[in-house]
Amino acid sequence: MKLFRTIEAVADGHYCVGDVITFTLNDGEEVEALAVKQEQDGMIFVLVDCLRKEYSMNRTSSNRGGYKSCALRKALNTEILDRFPAEIREKMVAFESGDLLRLPTECEIFGYNPYGEKETDDVEQWEPMKDRRNRIAFQGSKTGTWKWYWLQNKVEDSASDVASVGDTGCADYGDASDSRGVRPVFLLS
Repeated sequence: MKLFRTIEAVADGHYCVGDVITFTLNDGEEVEALAVKQEQDGMIFVLVDCLRKEYSMNRTSSNRGGYKSCALRKALNTEILDRFPAEIREKMVAFESGDLLRLPTECEIFGYNPYGEKETDDVEQWEPMKDRRNRIAFQGSKTGTWKWYWLQNKVEDSASDVASVGDTGCADYGDASDSRGVRPVFLLS
């Protein structure tokens, strides 16, 4: 069962896996974020639904350089991050990569790597993602339109494909230049 609490209700940073926080992006888009994993320095959240705007991983049909080099990673930590309200950004903690926003990985969503490159052994499926409904996302909050969305993993033995989640919450992949949904992941202290 999901708990709905506002940022103000948990200003002390005591989040629990399964908590859902709601806030409005600077452009007026309302979003919800689900607490998915407790870390030593805070709680990892993922947006419940995709952002309204779709993005491609790269402008060309190439996954060269993987997630570290893709255009979407840059967009997440510039234009998309700039949409987050100051009260959220002030509580964000950078991931090991130095990024404040990132995409989920196949293991975090599915518990294994159906299509993409294998992740390190310490990456596990987020507990809420064991429920298929939490893997399904809509295009923007409350639109009713199911959405495919990107994951970090490039597809093995492919020069152009990147892992994603299909509209029914199943593993999928697509060409890096395709437009798909984005469910940003962030860490709050």
